[in-house]
Amino acid sequence: MKFSSLIKKFPFLKRQNVAEATILMASFLFLSKAIGYFREVLVAKYFGASSQTDAFLVALIIPSSIMGIISTGLSTLIIPIYIEKKKKNPEKAKIFVNQIFLLWSIILLVLSFLIFIFAPFLVKLIAFGFQGQRLDLAILLTRYLTPIGFATVLTGLFIGLFRAERQFLYPTIISIIGNVLVVSCLILFHSFLGINSWTLGRLLYAGFTFFALFWVLWKKKNLFQKFSLKYVNWFEIKEFFFLLFPLILTSSIATLHQIVDKTIASFLPVGAIAVLNFAQRTYTIPLSLLALPLSFAIYPTFSSLALEKEKRVDYSKTLQKALCLSWYIIIPCSILFIALSQPIVKLLFQRGAFTIQDTVRTSLTVSLYSLGLFAHAANYFLNKAFYSFKNTKTPLIISSIIVGINIIASILLSRILGVAGIALATSISSLIGFVLSLAALHKKYFKFSARRPLAFQAIKTIIACIPLALLSFIFKPYLSAHLKFLLLLPRFILVGIILTLVYLFLSYLLNLEGYRIIIEYLKKTLSKYKK
Repeated sequence: MKFSSLIKKFPFLKRQNVAEATILMASFLFLSKAIGYFREVLVAKYFGASSQTDAFLVALIIPSSIMGIISTGLSTLIIPIYIEKKKKNPEKAKIFVNQIFLLWSIILLVLSFLIFIFAPFLVKLIAFGFQGQRLDLAILLTRYLTPIGFATVLTGLFIGLFRAERQFLYPTIISIIGNVLVVSCLILFHSFLGINSWTLGRLLYAGFTFFALFWVLWKKKNLFQKFSLKYVNWFEIKEFFFLLFPLILTSSIATLHQIVDKTIASFLPVGAIAVLNFAQRTYTIPLSLLALPLSFAIYPTFSSLALEKEKRVDYSKTLQKALCLSWYIIIPCSILFIALSQPIVKLLFQRGAFTIQDTVRTSLTVSLYSLGLFAHAANYFLNKAFYSFKNTKTPLIISSIIVGINIIASILLSRILGVAGIALATSISSLIGFVLSLAALHKKYFKFSARRPLAFQAIKTIIACIPLALLSFIFKPYLSAHLKFLLLLPRFILVGIILTLVYLFLSYLLNLEGYRIIIEYLKKTLSKYKK
């Protein structure tokens, strides 16, 4: 079957523009998030905020998160470089990608072997508050999960190539199927495999995602078919690694951020790491559904605009619109998560082994994470802007500052607020990172005032959210009723509809830019269908 006929049969393999990619990715990510939420519900139900959950989450850090720092760097850097090389010579671009794949496969096999051997040392390094059975279980699970690291890094390379080709949907669909595999393993095997039902699910997820993405790139894009160290262009590889190294360090610092949080939490009462995990799963919902897909979708556009200096004005306008659109959704979400954190956490997780006390601890953590939600969302776009200019050093410096602040703040605030103090420290450091990134980007690339309109739009959005906050506190008792999930869910839907209508009305009155962008897109889409 020819690729053109495959596209007709499977439209998710065609190229998408920014708007299409964002909407499609957001829609499918919503489905993925729903499945992921169901996975977390099962974990909460079967294992709760327990020592087993703590051990698994620590074990997952080593092969997944630590190896993921390379994955993030590869996925990010390959996009502008592949676009640039393909523009000059498509065949040489393929050869370059093959070289990168071959070299990283060799490196990752060695790293995976080292992780397996030194698992006890790595677990003690990350969670030196662990002792006894919790420590032994974390070491065992780390060894079981080691293959995930190899698959995670190369999957990051594959996803970067798909995004460079503006094909965003296929990797998202594959991720959804992978999440279904995890959920299926938890349901089918938890009774006799225990926590290892989660382990099996994660291994199947990693393997399936790797081979599904590899097959399309190999079969339909003719990549990864010719390998030979004889023809490696070591100058290009050296240049690529020179750019990649700061990116890896930046991702390492971001991962260190997570590790520090869990390390500090390992000294808190049992279940603190699990509470952090459930809180992160909750407050990142709007990030996953809008900010993340929009930043991925717009990154190839950023990379193309960065190639020509005369398009800097267009670049600035595009970046500003992206920030305004993300804030238009993220800011009201953060307000609602702060006001209604306890009913939301209760709806999502409170059942089985997840107790009322777990709900109270998790809800406070969600609220304090949500304070920095808008900054966290903006940082996705600002980092992508730096990377589009192949500037990997500035994000590295800013990330180093952020993590330093986060470590100090987490230690101090966790003594006062417990696990919730770690969330507050994350929000503070995210806000500082946003200010530093915006200032550096403005100074280095955009020599005109692009910040004032952003501030004005942010203030107007906050004003529009004040009535939402008041209404949320009014509806809170209604949403806190002691009802089962299926009876409580319609109440949340009803309140959500009311708050959305109020917000849309205020958006119209205040003429918010995010509202205008959405309305303009809907009008264009409707006019196309009418034609």
